[in-house]
Amino acid sequence: MTSTVEQLLEDNLAVLRQGVALVRVLDSGAYTQNAPHLALSGVGSHLRHAVDFYERFLAPLESGVTGAGPAIRIDYDARDRDPRMETDPQHALQVLERTIERLRAVIDHPAVVLGMTVQVRGDGSPWIESTVVRELQSIVSHTVHHYALIAIAVRAQGGTVDPEFGVAPSTLRHWKEERAREQASSDACAR
Repeated sequence: MTSTVEQLLEDNLAVLRQGVALVRVLDSGAYTQNAPHLALSGVGSHLRHAVDFYERFLAPLESGVTGAGPAIRIDYDARDRDPRMETDPQHALQVLERTIERLRAVIDHPAVVLGMTVQVRGDGSPWIESTVVRELQSIVSHTVHHYALIAIAVRAQGGTVDPEFGVAPSTLRHWKEERAREQASSDACAR
């Protein structure tokens, strides 16, 4: 049985891997084209935005967490907004793959306690207390939201997207359980 924390870590890694898979199949035009009739930015813009949140989450944790001293501060308003992420699919692939490696390394670091308190702010809010686990939960939800918008933009351009892209990991697990129940029921009826 996988723990909730292990599942949350795997969910974040799975969502990032979905981004890698999508970028690998899109041509440069599909990656950079906006979807103005849907008032949406393009794939690159949404992907950059989602990855920026992982960067802001990871940077303070990577900067020598010892567990002593003041709380770790994660400032989501201080995003770098790398313009190459929006226009260069190869650069985006490198950043996504590096983000996956960085997330694994930070989470596996003995000084990072998943339940440890951090301070966060975003959208101009004051600093509030959170935990590493809560932030992982928030980031995966935020990323899935933007992936759903990416899926709409790609489909609006006439492209195809994996039906699981932009769907919450918990929903994907639910669908899998439903299929397994239906198969078991079908197998039982066939006997």
